[in-house]
Amino acid sequence: MILQALNEYYQILLNNPDSGVAKPGYSSSKVSHAIVLSKDGDLLEIVSMMIEDNKKFLPKFMILPKEVQRKSNIKSNFLYDNISYVFGLEVKKEGQETKIYIHQKKFDAFKKKHTDLLNEYQSDVSVNALLRFVDKWNPYEWEKHIDLEKVIELGSGNNIIFKIEGIKGFLHENGILEDCITIDDEDEKESKGPFTSQCLITGEIDRIARTHKEIKGVQGAQSAGAAIVSFNKKSFESYKKEQSYNSPVGRKAMFRYTTALNYLLSSKINKVNFADITMVFWASREDNKNVEEMILAWSLDPFDPDKKESGGDKKQYVVDDSTARQAKEILEHVRNGLPVKSKNFDENTRCFLLGLAPNAARISIRFFRVNSFGEILEKIATHYRDLSIVGIERYGTFISPWRILKEVATLGKSENIPPLLGGQLIDSVLTGRIYPYSLYTLALSRVKGAKRDERDEPANPISVGIIKAFLLRCFRIQSQKEKEEMIKVGLNESLTNSAYRLGRLFSLLEKAQKDAIGKGINAGISDKYFGSASATPATVFPILLRLYRHHKSKLQKEGKGGYIDMRIQDVMNGLDSFPAHLNLEEQGMFVLGYYHQNQANYTKVEKEEDVQDE
Repeated sequence: MILQALNEYYQILLNNPDSGVAKPGYSSSKVSHAIVLSKDGDLLEIVSMMIEDNKKFLPKFMILPKEVQRKSNIKSNFLYDNISYVFGLEVKKEGQETKIYIHQKKFDAFKKKHTDLLNEYQSDVSVNALLRFVDKWNPYEWEKHIDLEKVIELGSGNNIIFKIEGIKGFLHENGILEDCITIDDEDEKESKGPFTSQCLITGEIDRIARTHKEIKGVQGAQSAGAAIVSFNKKSFESYKKEQSYNSPVGRKAMFRYTTALNYLLSSKINKVNFADITMVFWASREDNKNVEEMILAWSLDPFDPDKKESGGDKKQYVVDDSTARQAKEILEHVRNGLPVKSKNFDENTRCFLLGLAPNAARISIRFFRVNSFGEILEKIATHYRDLSIVGIERYGTFISPWRILKEVATLGKSENIPPLLGGQLIDSVLTGRIYPYSLYTLALSRVKGAKRDERDEPANPISVGIIKAFLLRCFRIQSQKEKEEMIKVGLNESLTNSAYRLGRLFSLLEKAQKDAIGKGINAGISDKYFGSASATPATVFPILLRLYRHHKSKLQKEGKGGYIDMRIQDVMNGLDSFPAHLNLEEQGMFVLGYYHQNQANYTKVEKEEDVQDE
């Protein structure tokens, strides 16, 4: 299913001239420079192909003949390569000094490949110029032709292409050379020969790919690339079939699915990272519009188009401000249950979301979801609606999944996000399923240890929002309608749930202490008792009520405390007794009650201050 979807997406990309996707036999590669040769094969000039991007100069992606898979072998690319093959030079930094070494074997491989493949095309002026160049060039005499600074510049490892003076275009664009460029040229030379069978992806009879092209761009995977399909141990094989002959995928289909996936992983729009997860997504529309992808990109990692504050990784903002505002408006409409009408996108467009994770030399599939754009947007909007809680707006209209993961990580550091949690969270967002149980317990621990953490105020809105969202999902999926309806965005004074009322009572007792003692409290009741009060109320609340009598007496002497005492009595009237224990669900309700009452306490204070100012 996954490979079939990627195979189909390749065809969509190939029909889009703006995609830059390579046709069979080609690949998209980084190019930093172009060598200008005379028609006699003399080196005239080396031109930079670097492009400026966000004040940085980066190599340009170009469609070139397919890259060889070198690994540890010496193999040359066709019509281009890096400096060690094209010139036989290797640049190495040794301390403060940069040294140039000769790599004759690599240059010889480059020379032999082009002499063998291009011998019958010598009558073409461009081809003849290249053949003359490789015949004349001597790596040991490089200083006669190239400045040291230029060699160091070329030493970045990016590719170098060729251009012939007076001839339009680059050498690799010469149509006469099409026949030299074949799909997976190295497979043609395998000593064991090609294996022909029915392709699992297309159903067509084709030569089966022995190995699959590396996938690059998965966060945490090997930089040289990793494989989705790989059989490199005898224990993985069956019926004497070696390597990927065990899962017969035709070479054409292999090229298409790997090209499509590498395109998605190199895209700034179609990719979002969550902890150890790299997620790619795409829409199956035939035109070259990518509105759905851009709206999904913003929805999964939202930022304020006016403030440019992203909740996710620090990537460039490829979603323009106009699209960001449109996505924000759409998501707000969907979250609030309002209809959305737009000519820019089709809510019935099928969208695909694929979660990938590194696993040594392989890539693991964490999840694969297929749904209509409208359904996916509804799921994402439901997530933000479930997460919404009074006070959370200080952190943004929409809190991204990445921000949620950082909230529950130890010390708020991304490297401390628990393994697997990122994939589980984003899958819950996309499917509407219950959030990971570990996310809930981590959020509870975060609230209980907030004072000791010193990252921000106790009962952080994001942590409490996670608790609220988890409980809502549980009640909804378990069809506990009554429980689902009792959880609100803000304070629910009519709610009789004991755990919720205990949380409210704790907040009011804490407020009374602060009013009585002021800001000089070394350790308030939340520092000492919050964790135990939320788990074993019967052992803690009698102590808190005895403390409250002292605080109440002090407030009465100052002519204060009437309102807070009335609120405490009102909450206690709804409690029959203090439970000996609260389970984890009840502890979540306790936190909600505490947080909601806290927000109401300080909202009232702000209103009173506003009245006094008037």
